[in-house]
Parts: sequence; C-alpha cells; structure tokens
Amino acid sequence: MGRLSDRMRASLASYRFRPWYAVLAGFALLIVFRPWLMLGVAFVGLFMGIGVYLILGYDGFWRGVIRGSRWYARRNPLRAKIIHQRLDGFAMRWDAVLDRFPEGTVDGLYLPDVSELATADARHDQAMERRLARLRENEA
Repeated sequence: MGRLSDRMRASLASYRFRPWYAVLAGFALLIVFRPWLMLGVAFVGLFMGIGVYLILGYDGFWRGVIRGSRWYARRNPLRAKIIHQRLDGFAMRWDAVLDRFPEGTVDGLYLPDVSELATADARHDQAMERRLARLRENEA
C-alpha cells in the first residue's frame, strides 16, 4: 500500500500545468453550462462558411484553401504533409460515396484534386515570373 501512495505522490509532484488544459476545461464548461450558445456559434460559423463559399465561388474558395495550406506547409512542413495525406484519404472516401449516385446528379459535390490545383497554380506563377523577366530584359 505504501508503494501506491508513493507513486501517486510522485506523479502529483511531477505534474506540470499547461495552459491548453485550462482552455479545454473552459470549453468543456461552456458545453455543459451553455449548450445553446455553443450550438449558436457553430450555426453562425457554418452560415459564414457557406456565405464565403457562395461569394468566392468554387474555384475561388479552393484557391483560398490552397493558399492557406501553402502558408501552413511553410510554417510546419511535417505536420502539413500528415494533414494533406489525411485530407487526400478523406477525398478518396468521399468520392467513393458520391460514385454510388447516378451520374451527373452530384457533380458539384466532388472535391478537387488539391495537389493538382497547387501544381497548376505553381506553374502559373513560374510562367508569370518568366514573362516579367522577359519584360525587364526588353526594357533594359
């Protein structure tokens, strides 16, 4: 019995408080004491996301997603690679679900190939750089 209490004392003494724990505890308390507030915030976030999608359109929305993923990849490349693999797996599963519907009925719900969009955007940037370099050479 003495060993158990010694281990418990040692584990309590080695405990290090992290601010993330306070954030999680606060979030849990919000869910317990104000569930309607949390549902309202989720609804407003969903409504705003749909609004942004409708304003920017399909291509503009996904270009913004690619811009954000590039920023995150520069900031944390290892984590970005893991997230990209997970998103690619989700896109494959989502496409498999949509393949069960009659052809042409759910074409707008397919997710784009983000890696292909990113490479196309990179090719466009490279072409623009070449054109601007040629213009600078012609001016000189």
